[in-house]
Formats: sequence, structure tokens, C-alpha cells
Amino acid sequence: MKKEILQNMASYFDHSIVKADATKKEIIQFCEEAKKYGFATVVIDTSYVELVRENLKGSNVKICSNSGYPLGANTTDVKVYETRRCAEMGVDELDTVMNIGYFMDGDYDYVIADLKAIVDEFKSHGEDKVVKVIIETAIIGNERIKQAVECAVAAGADFVKTSSGYGGGGAKLEDVIAMTKAADGRIQVKASGGIRTLEDAYKYIDAGAVRLGGTGGVRITEAANTELERNYSV
Repeated sequence: MKKEILQNMASYFDHSIVKADATKKEIIQFCEEAKKYGFATVVIDTSYVELVRENLKGSNVKICSNSGYPLGANTTDVKVYETRRCAEMGVDELDTVMNIGYFMDGDYDYVIADLKAIVDEFKSHGEDKVVKVIIETAIIGNERIKQAVECAVAAGADFVKTSSGYGGGGAKLEDVIAMTKAADGRIQVKASGGIRTLEDAYKYIDAGAVRLGGTGGVRITEAANTELERNYSV
């Protein structure tokens, strides 16, 4: 099992560059790295979608962007508009942040309706479109993870994701374990943030994550290739 994970390590990674000072040069570099290593997606803010689409042309790497990011506190109609524009520009996968405040207030009906509007809009542009719901595990706490997963499932999302990178902390192993248990095969799990080593990546995958996020994909994939050569070469 470990050999198979090492062989496919790059395919677990969303290669993410979502920061205020990201430059075109950096984003193009991320595209080149994604093509070289075979990452699942490149994740960028919406103003760079067209640049990324041009630089990923002819590759199997998909484009991921966002709606209601990074706080999730926009009104639903604004999120839906952002979602529509993403789909029109050719985005394959969409990250959206659950409305954390409404969730903490226990207004789950609002949270589900908000997310469902985004999911329905994105998937109206193609059933192969993928929506990942960010639940900010560092804010909501481990004890609320099950309810957050239920909201994402009820909205029809494809993934539940630990964190945006702006919510006070990244993935923790115990949170990914709780997410996987709550998901129970109904929705996929992504661990994002704080994944710095090959051992980190392996632990999260073993815990049930099928996608990993962050900026460490190159370093971790190279480490996986080195371990393959050292321990599994013929």
C-alpha cells in the first residue's frame, strides 16, 4: 500500500498559490511544476484563472479557484455570481468556505442552503465539476466536525476540506480522522495546510484524505520518488 501511495504522491496534491502578493511569474512557475510532477490541480484566485488556463493547456492538470473565499461570509448571491464566473472561465474545481458564523450559531439550514446554491450553480455547468467545502477545523473544533460534514453532504458537495489557510491553523491528524469517520464514504476528505514532510503526507492519506493542499507538493513528491528508488527499485 505504501509503495502505491509513493508512486502516486503527486496526484494527491492541489498545488496552491493563493496569497495577496502572488505574481504572474510565480503562478506560471506553479503551473510548470504542476505539469512536471503531475499534480491534481493548480489553485489560484479568480483573477489568475485565464493565465493558468493558458499555461496548463494540453496537460491533465485541472484548475481550482474559489468562491466566498477566504471568510465564507459573503451573501449567497455574491458567492453564486463568483461561482458562475469561475465556471464560465473554465475552472474545474471550486473551493468555498462554509459560513462559519452561521454554523457556530447553529443555523445549519442557512449553512446548507448557502452551500447548496453554490454547488447547484457550479454543477449546472457540468456534472464533472467538483466542489470542496472548507470547514475551518481550527475554528469550529473537533467536536463540531461531524455536524460540519453533514452540512457539506446535505449540500451535495464532493469534498470536505480542513482549512483555507486563513482560519487560524491547518490540518491536524485527529481532525482528518474525525472527518473521514463522519464522511462514511459519502463525501471525500481533503487535508490542507501544515503538510510539510513525506511522513505528514502519508499519515494524512492513511487517515482517509484523498487530496492534500499547500505549497509543499514539490518537496514531498521528490521525497516520495527518492524513497521509491531507495526501497522499491528493482
